[in-house]
Amino acid sequence: MAGDSKGPMRHPDHVSERTIAITGGDAGYFDLMRDCIGSLRATPEGRALDLGVLDCGLTDDQRAWCRGQGAMLVEPVWDFDFPGSAALKDGYKALTARPFLPRYFPGFDFYFWIDADCWVQQGDAIALFLAAARTGALAVAPEIHRSMRHYRHAWGEFSAVCGAAYEACFDKETAERLIRYPMINAGVFALAAGAPHWMGWAEIYGAALQRSTDLTDQLALNVLVYDKGFACEPLPSRCNWPVHHATPVWDAGRGLFVEPALPYEALGILHLTIYTKRLATLDVRELGGPHAGQVRARSLRWPGRALR
Repeated sequence: MAGDSKGPMRHPDHVSERTIAITGGDAGYFDLMRDCIGSLRATPEGRALDLGVLDCGLTDDQRAWCRGQGAMLVEPVWDFDFPGSAALKDGYKALTARPFLPRYFPGFDFYFWIDADCWVQQGDAIALFLAAARTGALAVAPEIHRSMRHYRHAWGEFSAVCGAAYEACFDKETAERLIRYPMINAGVFALAAGAPHWMGWAEIYGAALQRSTDLTDQLALNVLVYDKGFACEPLPSRCNWPVHHATPVWDAGRGLFVEPALPYEALGILHLTIYTKRLATLDVRELGGPHAGQVRARSLRWPGRALR
């Protein structure tokens, strides 16, 4: 955890550092990716970063749009040799390429990865990720919050699904031990170019892929931190909010999605996890305004998409 010795020294001058934000996916993910990139560019913190896209099967028009946003596009290869890779869609390469981001996009001091099904509501979350990465740690947001389903009533479901995935990737003993730790979400993270985490993650990930492709990238990252002791700086859940765990509340006064519990902190990055990315609307409780206390259907997609 934070303070572990397995991390590089603090960057001496972050004013001159080069940092790149990277996302990726295939043509079927492009609508979400466009929201992700648009939301990045809508914040001062996001505009200050270079932009990279892992092109896992975009169309020519989609590539042109990305380049119009200033993005560098790279087509990843299969970075691991593992059973079943031939049956997977090219979009899976956006997962297997992530331990190798410094190779795909060389020349940067820090790398900020954001899944294409995420969007930035407040740029201070980006700043927090980068501040944490400057300590030499892996900057992540664990899936733990008093509002989340698995905090109480859905623990059985969560532990069964994720425990089975852990056991498939590793073994039963690892599953029983690590399922008790907050799940580190690999969908948004920041890390220094010279950090040892890249190689450590790749080694664990490559070995686990020989056994399973289910949640393997994320579970390997959890093993890297919890079992191997690589330095990790856990950020608040508002920095990477998994919507399927807890539907945000809409604060009419601030015009923002917020945590569904007091003191209703504004969410920095919303992550449309699992099935939520396919829903046009969710039932969202309203805070303040003419519909205060009511639960109404509302889109959780980036509202700036109407400005495209």
